[in-house]
Amino acid sequence: MEKLNKKILNTYKKYGIFAAVSLLLVSCSAFVFAADLKIQADRQSFKAEENKAKFEGNVKVEYEDLTVMGKRAEVNIDPKSKKLKDAIFFDQPYVLQVKKGKTNEIKANIIKMSLIGKKVRAEGNTQTTVTENAQPTAIINADAQEYDSNTKVLTATGSVIIFYKDVETFSDKAVANMSKEGDLQKITLTGHGRLKQKDSLIVADQFIYDAITEEAFGIGNAYSDVSMDETRIQVWSNRQQYDKKSNVMMASGNVHVIYKDYDAKGPKATVYPDPKTNKPNKIVFVGRSKITNEGRTIEADRIEMLVEPKNFFAEGNVKTLIPNIQNAQQKDL
Repeated sequence: MEKLNKKILNTYKKYGIFAAVSLLLVSCSAFVFAADLKIQADRQSFKAEENKAKFEGNVKVEYEDLTVMGKRAEVNIDPKSKKLKDAIFFDQPYVLQVKKGKTNEIKANIIKMSLIGKKVRAEGNTQTTVTENAQPTAIINADAQEYDSNTKVLTATGSVIIFYKDVETFSDKAVANMSKEGDLQKITLTGHGRLKQKDSLIVADQFIYDAITEEAFGIGNAYSDVSMDETRIQVWSNRQQYDKKSNVMMASGNVHVIYKDYDAKGPKATVYPDPKTNKPNKIVFVGRSKITNEGRTIEADRIEMLVEPKNFFAEGNVKTLIPNIQNAQQKDL
């Protein structure tokens, strides 16, 4: 390595900074990468005693299918192995990845690349945009984001906002699992999670959205506010599941439903759409449940509520309570 350092310094004296840094990068990267690492900049400098190369002005780095551009960058070298360790880009750089018609772009105040671990970390006002056929399909905003190209996992933390097709999510943290082709497979949201889709809202401690099956799961203190027949239905429960393909929503654990003048509670409830309109039209409670409507309370093992026509059915050890019936008759007189 001493001979290598002397060779670098002699090259620097003879040909200048660019040649010396290029020789260093080529020499070190031969032991680490299968592909070449290319760096361009207006100004470059290298200090062997600091194991660091600095680049300024129109910095452009290319490695495999990744392109990083910014105003200023530093490349660090491990002092023991003398291998390229990481690269740090400052002053609002961005990463561009083009793969089979898809374009991924990451913007941030600072971007760090682990050259050995093949990870990209963005910090400060980060934004990831996924574009397919010139149309944005997903946008992720967060305080920080990290993408591991080995596991194909993107982790976003701090005030995370995700726009994916017609879904908008908010959370403290989000983990997105991608396929080898770059397609979204699953998103997991934790911490003050909210999911909005058109005029519907779901809130829970944790969300899991399966992009393949198009199913959404809300776990822990789940709450939904959904449009039904131009009115709202509110659902509280421990867990909720929504299947977009069938337009069926299932709730379990201390379920509480309020719809118009219906107030129903039970261990499990399922909301079904109308076969013709595909709009939510039927709510079925299974397990010992209770429904209150127009002052009457009905308990049963199974209760079915219909939106249009407005009606309900109860079966299984049915009990009905009509309070103050005598007072009500006197008022009628």
